[in-house]
Amino acid sequence: MTESPKEDLEAVTQAVTDLYESTVRDEDAGAAAAAAANLHSASGFLHADKEVLDVFDRAIEIGYAAALRDVREGHFDEGIRAWRPGLFEG
Repeated sequence: MTESPKEDLEAVTQAVTDLYESTVRDEDAGAAAAAAANLHSASGFLHADKEVLDVFDRAIEIGYAAALRDVREGHFDEGIRAWRPGLFEG
């Protein structure tokens, strides 16, 4: 941790920005932003400073985009077959 809450927020903001840039692909950005908006609005966490809210949204977007990447890479293929068998029938 740093010496002040402002410095802490700046460090977290930079870390989230770096992680966002390395995780969120252009084609996933819209879906990730929509997911973040839905989850954020349901969280009740709506009245913090704008900078905090932006970092919160970006963190959600990172998780969503990472999940999309895992699905594309086949990490959940067996799970998807079990969860959605109708997708593979026929």
